[in-house]
Amino acid sequence: MPEEVITMVKIPFSEIERSVRSRHSLPDKLIDVRLEGDALVLCFTEKPSTQSIEMGMSKSSSVRKKRRRKTRRKRNRMKTRGWEIVSRMVNSKGQRCAIYKPFVDALRQTLLPVEQKEVVTKILRSNGNKPSEASIQYFLENTLEYLAGQQIQNSSEE
Repeated sequence: MPEEVITMVKIPFSEIERSVRSRHSLPDKLIDVRLEGDALVLCFTEKPSTQSIEMGMSKSSSVRKKRRRKTRRKRNRMKTRGWEIVSRMVNSKGQRCAIYKPFVDALRQTLLPVEQKEVVTKILRSNGNKPSEASIQYFLENTLEYLAGQQIQNSSEE
């Protein structure tokens, strides 16, 4: 059986409190010490005055509510792997966006607005996305805006 060496360090809370208090200007009284995940949490408070004790007796029970951690949210990103970027531009809303070849090829044809939306949805789904209505509109509007700009550019060159 392999041997294992374990080193244990035991530090009293009062020593940790003194160390933290010397680095930061903290209130006088330590009221709570607890572990949250991999962190030690020290809660300090000022000594209450006699007026606040009389007025705030009922409030003290509601002050000690447990804090909830902010949950990490997954960012909604569209998978665009494998799509060739035709152009990068700033759209009418001031957002920087990329224009992708599958959308340009599909929307160059004259289609009804409903058909355009269906084509964009189909392209997004074909790459493993579950597009929201906002995402569909984003890709559709940006591509149509790009194509309109190309038409204007081509007509001015002639």
